[in-house]
Amino acid sequence: MEALLQAIYQLVPVIGDVIDAHCPGTRARSDFIRACLHGHWGEARGMIEGMLAEPWMLRGYQENRLREFLELLPVTDSAAA
Repeated sequence: MEALLQAIYQLVPVIGDVIDAHCPGTRARSDFIRACLHGHWGEARGMIEGMLAEPWMLRGYQENRLREFLELLPVTDSAAA
C-alpha cells in the first residue's frame, strides 16, 4: 500500500501541471493537489475524467499520464473502503 501511495504522490505534481495547462488561470491545479493530499480520490478522479472527456485539448503524453494516474486510484479507493 505504501508503494502505491508513493507512486500516486509522485504523479500528483505531474498531473497538476497537466491540469494547469488545460485550465490556465484557474484554481484547478491547487484544488486537485488539495484533493489528493486529503485523500479525496473521487474528486481527483472526477477532474481527470473531465479532462479525458476532451482529449483534443491534451498534448503529447498528457492523456497517457492521466490514464496512468486513474489506473492507480481504484486500488486506493478499495483499500480505503
